[in-house]
Amino acid sequence: MSRQLPNLNAVRAFDAAARHQSFSRAADELGVTHGSVSRYIKNLEAELGIQLFERRHRQVALTPAGSRYATIVAEALVLISLETGTRVAGDARGKVVLEIDSDLAILWLIPRLNGETLDQLGIDLEMRSYAEPPRTIAPGTDLAITWGAIDAPGYSRELFLSFTTFPVCAPDLASELRRNGLAGQRLIHDRSMGSWDEIFRRNGLMLSSAAGHLTFHRTYLCLDAAARGLGVAIGDDVTAAELLGQGRLVRPFGPDIPGRKSFGISTSNRTPIRPAVLALRGWLLAQAEDHRQRIEASA
Repeated sequence: MSRQLPNLNAVRAFDAAARHQSFSRAADELGVTHGSVSRYIKNLEAELGIQLFERRHRQVALTPAGSRYATIVAEALVLISLETGTRVAGDARGKVVLEIDSDLAILWLIPRLNGETLDQLGIDLEMRSYAEPPRTIAPGTDLAITWGAIDAPGYSRELFLSFTTFPVCAPDLASELRRNGLAGQRLIHDRSMGSWDEIFRRNGLMLSSAAGHLTFHRTYLCLDAAARGLGVAIGDDVTAAELLGQGRLVRPFGPDIPGRKSFGISTSNRTPIRPAVLALRGWLLAQAEDHRQRIEASA
């Protein structure tokens, strides 16, 4: 049975353009002209019968159909790269250096990792975490998951996870909070996240009505303190997801407030990108997509 395959050079051009969100940077990676990338993608769109990119002034963005196709293409190329690397290098495992926010590592990534996953990916992972958002990415980093904007020449950044914030507390406190609201409660403050001002304002309260304050510089400490009944914290649907799923934290009421920033994933532009890096990147993006779908399903 014959297989209907698109032009593989066009697929490579599309994958690069999807990762960079830029035809010019894709051309630089592939060593071809901007016009060549544009023609490859135009021909691929005609062959598939769908629009992959929205063309805007001096920039491009994936359409919903393009985003779905990009995920499929990336996974396929990862599998090809992994198998090729295995044939060439035998049983050698690839080392990947991942730079990541410490709260996201503790509360979101590590609960999703296990030895079987690392074995399936065929990688040895070095995870470099940071307590404060870095201004740039450390030399030697293959992938970086950072919060907010960052100056990182030599890396391509794309959206990884956005989030919504809301009050969280221990289950035993929830009924009291629903009866009496936030007035008279101890507030747990996270110096790395948003403040209570907007939540209090939307509930028609003043911060001075709080019974006391407890401040931490790390999100995981705030959430752990809230789970132990020490007060009410500001949680979000990314870092608090595990504790909410376990029932150690609950959401007593709203409002739900979109986060001021989002997490992005940056990939080194060094070419060729090693199969181990592609494997971890593909797995991380798949986990992020799974998380988004779970949030949408529970809304």
